[in-house]
Amino acid sequence: MRWCPGCGDYAVLKAVQRTMPDLGVAREKTVFVSGIGCSSRFPYYMASYGFHTIHGRAPAVATGIKLATPELDVWIITGDGDALSIGGNHTMHVLRRNLDCQILLFNNQIYGLTKGQYSPTSRVGTRSPSTPFGSVDRPVTPCMFALGSGARFIARGIDVHKALPDVLKAAHAHRGASFVEIYQNCVVYNDDVFASFTERDVATEKQLWLKAGEKMLFAGGTKASRSMSSAWRSRWSKATIPRC
Repeated sequence: MRWCPGCGDYAVLKAVQRTMPDLGVAREKTVFVSGIGCSSRFPYYMASYGFHTIHGRAPAVATGIKLATPELDVWIITGDGDALSIGGNHTMHVLRRNLDCQILLFNNQIYGLTKGQYSPTSRVGTRSPSTPFGSVDRPVTPCMFALGSGARFIARGIDVHKALPDVLKAAHAHRGASFVEIYQNCVVYNDDVFASFTERDVATEKQLWLKAGEKMLFAGGTKASRSMSSAWRSRWSKATIPRC
């Protein structure tokens, strides 16, 4: 495997490999499609079909695969630079069209493969070879981007979290385009950028893992977040969602 020792990609790969047997989909019916970047090596490490395509164009190739052979189970593997910079237009339209696929966006807030340039999700002030005095760009929020593009299923996960397989199963169960942002640590160029909410001593206070039909509780169940209003829930449940 051509990832740096300690890279969060290993944890995501393990979570996906643990998830696949529970989905009941044959290997020959499964296709992983990726663009360019560290995360895009992913198809090589899955015992299924895979396409390692070109920068930002994985959604276009995945669309062709799904339209030609609808019964295939299509997964798109991408990174924050691949999906939201050169591939932003393609990501937007695959969500808008609601193609029946799973999109896993590995977000490490940096370009790892090309040696640490700042990415569309890098925070203001991020120092990198391309921004030695700190980035001044306002970062993209992937889930907000997906929501604005018309995504019907949006989720977040963390590379090393034990609940990531459950998130992946929920994404797979959704009929249509599923968008999952995965916070993924880059140990070389952006190490511990998510430590403020992923470290063990702060995780219970900072993380809120949602489950359908359950209260939005965190901090060991001692704190709650305000849930959606009943009026909004009613409108959402009655919404007509086109599928393809």
